[in-house]
Amino acid sequence: MNKLYITVVVLLTVAFITVQCNKTPSEQCSGQNFEDLTDRIQVLPCGKSRCKLRKGTNTTVIFKFKPKTEVKKLTNDVYAVIAGLPLPFIGVSGVSACAQVKRADTGEPAPCPLAPNQEYLYTNHFPIESFYPAVPLRVHWSLNDGVKDVICFEVPAVIA
Repeated sequence: MNKLYITVVVLLTVAFITVQCNKTPSEQCSGQNFEDLTDRIQVLPCGKSRCKLRKGTNTTVIFKFKPKTEVKKLTNDVYAVIAGLPLPFIGVSGVSACAQVKRADTGEPAPCPLAPNQEYLYTNHFPIESFYPAVPLRVHWSLNDGVKDVICFEVPAVIA
């Protein structure tokens, strides 16, 4: 009985550590509160304390969100905050996000308009350009409907 108990505890500990290691370090945007935010976001590749964005490679951002009201249009607002200055990610910020959205329950494409209280999955792949400076930064990522953010988060990162 003791061996079984120890085995179960070890397996649960390993499972917990594995799940924690796959979490993307993320924070709420200032003045906002989105439920279970850190459980909804994954940036690839990403470490435990910050994401390492390598020049000349692509980064993938995946997250779930649930709009509270109907969303007729959805726009990416993505920028790097470097030394307090917001610098937009070229080709990502200001672009419609509707094509990157799928229904979370079925995986089917979910073009805008998006229904309220329905969970959606957003996936985007974008390049880390070779001319980006090698610096620590915060990546600000939000989807907005033209009036307010539907979801917003920030991720500590470094471009290498």
